[in-house]
Amino acid sequence: MSSTPTPSSSNPNSGPRHALTAVEKQRAQLDRLLKDPAKPVHVPLQPKEKSIRPAREMMKNVQGSSAGAGSGEFHVYKASRRREYERLKIMEEQSQKEALTAEFERKRKEAEEATNAKTAKNRAKRQKKKERAKQGRGKSEEASRTDGAPGTSEAPDAPFKKRRLINGKELVFKRPGDESGSESDEGPQSHEAQKDSEPQIGLNIPQVPTPLPVTEQVKITIHEDD
Repeated sequence: MSSTPTPSSSNPNSGPRHALTAVEKQRAQLDRLLKDPAKPVHVPLQPKEKSIRPAREMMKNVQGSSAGAGSGEFHVYKASRRREYERLKIMEEQSQKEALTAEFERKRKEAEEATNAKTAKNRAKRQKKKERAKQGRGKSEEASRTDGAPGTSEAPDAPFKKRRLINGKELVFKRPGDESGSESDEGPQSHEAQKDSEPQIGLNIPQVPTPLPVTEQVKITIHEDD
């Protein structure tokens, strides 16, 4: 008696069989292709579209379906009707395909237009934001420039003078050579007029007390006679 081999659990084919899914079929095909990479693979060509010969312009010697049984005219009529039905079916399929293609192109064009409009809107927003930021930078630079040089606006009035406000009053600092020129141009002025023209500085300057007049002592010399 020959002993029958017992099925081992390590055999992959011993498991229960089931219908393969699409993923499992693709995995099996890839495994089979990768076993021998040098083996050429047959790639099927694209299926040709259905076509049928055009209908004849004129059918001769066709009696129609009323031909007698067993005659060849009935089979000729049947074949021509079958070809006509196939031609009509192909025409309907082509019209449906053209309608689907036109619908797809219309939807794609609408999606592209919506995307382009949204992109243009976002681009305009970014451009406006950049312009506002640029204007803000220009204003800040101009403000910092004016803050750094406050006497630039008064330069035409006093090109060689510096002005400063102390306690709400304006002080003018002149260069050493400007006093003589200004005095020569303006002419002689009295000391009191100069005092009136000078700005009053609100600073607590200690006043020097005026010295009291000192009287001279008269010395008397007495000469005694011997």
